Amino acid sequence: MKVKVDGILVDVRNSECPKRPCFELGFDKGSFSPGRGYTSYHRDKKGKYVEYPVCFTRHLHGCPVNSSCPKCHSASTRQPGEPCDGTWEKDCPGILVGRRTPD
Repeated sequence: MKVKVDGILVDVRNSECPKRPCFELGFDKGSFSPGRGYTSYHRDKKGKYVEYPVCFTRHLHGCPVNSSCPKCHSASTRQPGEPCDGTWEKDCPGILVGRRTPD
């Protein structure tokens, strides 16, 4: 999903992302390989290099998971106690619970 942030269309998970503390605006330049750097770059139809605005936290590490739904088993960035957004199952009435932490 693309949302406008400071006049720029940014690729994010949902419309609430720019308000979250994990959101960090970054630019996807192409394929990156640790130790080698960028191995290829994004280009437009004319052959010019382009950078795509993205949430860099999501792009590099994925969205942080704060809770999960015991009914449809989806993970969420929302806080425990809120209703599930039904990511995996239509009209899921489950309530999000805290994520288990390893002992």
